[in-house]
Amino acid sequence: MNTQVRTEKAAHPRAQLRRALGLRGAVALGVGGTIGGGIFVLVGHIAALAGPAALLAFALAFVASLLIALPYAELACRYPQAGGGYAFAREVLGRGWGFLMGWVFWGAYIFVSGYVTLGFGGYFNTLTGLPPVWGAVGLILACIVVNVAGVKFSGQLQVLVIGLALAGLLGFAGAGMPSVDTGRFTPWMPNGFPGILSAALIAFLAFGGFDMVAAAGEEIERPERNLPLAILLTLAIVLVVYLLVAFAALGTLDWRTLGASAAPLADAAQAFLGQAGGRIVAVVAVLTTAATANAVLVVTSRISFAMARDGLLPAWLARVGPATGAPWAAVLASGGMLVLVALLGSLHISTAIGGFLYVVHFIAPLFALLKLRRRGGHPPVFQMPCPSVLLPLAFIMSLVLLVSSGTTGFAGGAAWLAIGLAVAWARHAGRHSAKQA
Repeated sequence: MNTQVRTEKAAHPRAQLRRALGLRGAVALGVGGTIGGGIFVLVGHIAALAGPAALLAFALAFVASLLIALPYAELACRYPQAGGGYAFAREVLGRGWGFLMGWVFWGAYIFVSGYVTLGFGGYFNTLTGLPPVWGAVGLILACIVVNVAGVKFSGQLQVLVIGLALAGLLGFAGAGMPSVDTGRFTPWMPNGFPGILSAALIAFLAFGGFDMVAAAGEEIERPERNLPLAILLTLAIVLVVYLLVAFAALGTLDWRTLGASAAPLADAAQAFLGQAGGRIVAVVAVLTTAATANAVLVVTSRISFAMARDGLLPAWLARVGPATGAPWAAVLASGGMLVLVALLGSLHISTAIGGFLYVVHFIAPLFALLKLRRRGGHPPVFQMPCPSVLLPLAFIMSLVLLVSSGTTGFAGGAAWLAIGLAVAWARHAGRHSAKQA
């Protein structure tokens, strides 16, 4: 692959997205892309692996996320473009690595979408009785309509929904605190430290979302200020909410019961608020997972749009609506893939493969920042502190999380990478044949 540092020209006229998201909208996109699936769906899975030490798994995942978010925020400040990590790798490491990075990033969120949309379906089922898969597909179709209407409308809707969701989650934690039984936290580590490490990978997925802000960087106002600030604010808000809610859930419902539940927070709320409380939490869960699904569609469509605009995917994916400024073709394509994952996937498969790819997609940006720091030059507005210490720690944490993804994650991730390499080879061969003709 060509690693020469350069900015590549697009393979066709360069469509531009509109800067229509302020700081509040950017934080709502990050928080909405993080909290929904993470706390409402994955908290049970994390509890099943780590027991009461799920709180420690969340803390470890936050540390890993912060280590990776700091260099990511600096790169976002340097390159406020659509595609996030893909744009970073393309600009610094070249088109070949850019394609690989974008393909991994795209695949990570396509697979991760499974636990979000199916989680929505599970909570929606408790309210309506509709089969979870039908609810998941209906949600994706609604998100497609919202995104085709434009990012400004999508951002306004995201702010409203996330405000309601945060109020509901904090209300759940506050109402549950008086009922917390500290005896439920013993034994603290029923599955030992290996269980905590496995849970930490899932919890790392639960913090996934800060990178969504960078993926929409081309649509954020004053990106040199708002991008890094939105990334760090997203992590801070999410950590506080996760610890409060997880403590209340683990303290009011046995960790085994929580781990076996399809709607863990609704069951926990029912334990201390009765049936009405469980239904209220289910409503909040439906709203929040819907916001997460919308954010996932935003990031997947922007990645594929950016790659198509640069000639790395079919050019029709870079089409933009003249009235809305939305990349409607990429929205439809990514939305269709999310529907396939909802129809064919499962919670275990989507978290394992999505988790592996999600961790992999952070490695190239870390190399990109290392290369930029060695090159020197004019510093950006935001710079990560202590790079000589924190960058190596970020690499180490990434490797630990990769090992924790297991055989399913490795096998599925390798298969997705193989498909990407086949796509790249086919496009290269097609261009070579066209030149010879």
